[in-house]
Amino acid sequence: MQSGPNLQPFKHPLRNPTWSHWPSTPLPADKSQLPKDFEASQHPELEDGSLIAWGLEESRLVDPNSRATITVLQVCGLDIKWHENVDDNELRAIISQDDFNYHKSPSESLQIFFINTFQGDSGWLPGNFTIRPSTVSCLRNGGFSGVILCSIYSAEGLWAKMGNQCFLQHDHDGNLASFELSYRYQFAYNHGMSYTQFIRTRHRHRYFCINYPDAAIQRLTAYLKQEPSLAFRPFFLDSLSADECLKGFQQDIADRRSELRKHERTNKEYDNYNKATIALHYLSRDWHTLSQDCLDFHSRLEFLHDSLKKYLKHLLDGRNDWAVERFTNTGESFEVLKSQCETFARWTSVYRDRTNIRINLLFHLANQQESRTSLQIAASTAKVAEQTQRDSSSMITIAAVTMFFLPGTFISAILSTTFFDYGPDGLSVSRKWWILPATTIPLMIATFAVWFGWQYWRFEKKRG
Repeated sequence: MQSGPNLQPFKHPLRNPTWSHWPSTPLPADKSQLPKDFEASQHPELEDGSLIAWGLEESRLVDPNSRATITVLQVCGLDIKWHENVDDNELRAIISQDDFNYHKSPSESLQIFFINTFQGDSGWLPGNFTIRPSTVSCLRNGGFSGVILCSIYSAEGLWAKMGNQCFLQHDHDGNLASFELSYRYQFAYNHGMSYTQFIRTRHRHRYFCINYPDAAIQRLTAYLKQEPSLAFRPFFLDSLSADECLKGFQQDIADRRSELRKHERTNKEYDNYNKATIALHYLSRDWHTLSQDCLDFHSRLEFLHDSLKKYLKHLLDGRNDWAVERFTNTGESFEVLKSQCETFARWTSVYRDRTNIRINLLFHLANQQESRTSLQIAASTAKVAEQTQRDSSSMITIAAVTMFFLPGTFISAILSTTFFDYGPDGLSVSRKWWILPATTIPLMIATFAVWFGWQYWRFEKKRG
């Protein structure tokens, strides 16, 4: 028995998908292009062969340093073996050896292929094309689903979820030959997608797990050290990953709840209502997405629970003598996980409503602040108007005094010129008196012309 793989704690990176990493080569339009192993599929109507061929071709262009890694767990009775970071030759040998032992020995065996694509960064899924084509071929020989490959290579995979699949295959006598299920799930919010495929035959259990939670692998390793028979517990691997995923959702909800509480504890006025409102809008968007993801995950748990019932029903059928553990019921665990997921969905709905209430509060507070500002402006305008009125009264007074003295001033100015003289014989007028009106009147006309021209220019500028 091996102790387990030397896995380092891995934090799933927050995804910020950008299509700049998606291949520039367009998706194929020729549906007749098929990969070599397409004919081996049990459900070719669900697989787009040209899409798989295109994805395999694009995978050849990926940097070798960002290739997906594969760790294999083999369990046969109490014998547990871990094979870390296997290459294609090792992978092919492991699958071939297991197929040989399956036909040679009737004892139960379990194989789990943990495929990690998080080293790459391409498209909506971390490492869409990091699984080597030769590796895909080996996995396909072991029963890996082409439907999962189509979902990985699909450009709409970010939002177009892969459907849950549960297939039963019978032999010519009507007896159960194999039980298979595949599903896609999300490890918490915005942390990338994961895929699991389970194939059960009479004596063999085989799992293909893409981006299986590392914390779940560490728990699985610890459990198998204490009790190796847990490896054959029905749907044990699925319930273990589901529990870790719900923990991830719980952490995401707790982080956003803390952010919401910071906004709710702020009683003083915001310095920037616009910035706070935008932050709350982003938070509300996250609550919407989290709520939908929780509902999606709840439907996944429903599918697993129903599949488990179907699995036990057919394996416990009197016509089949397949080995199955009868003393524990994983269905009870799924009931607990579904209840927990429902709680998360309800709380995300509550926190979303509380976020929207806070947004409405900020909207009203901003309106109140604007109203107070408008009142202050109105009060300042009233003061300005009052001051202007006082200034206008003073100007009227000054104008009246000016008009009172203007006639006398005008007459005094005219009579003070050299054209008029007060001699002993009285007032005498110079013969050149006409110079005064001849210069004053044109100058006055020119002055008024300039003023009227300036006024007309201002009026035209405002109107234009």
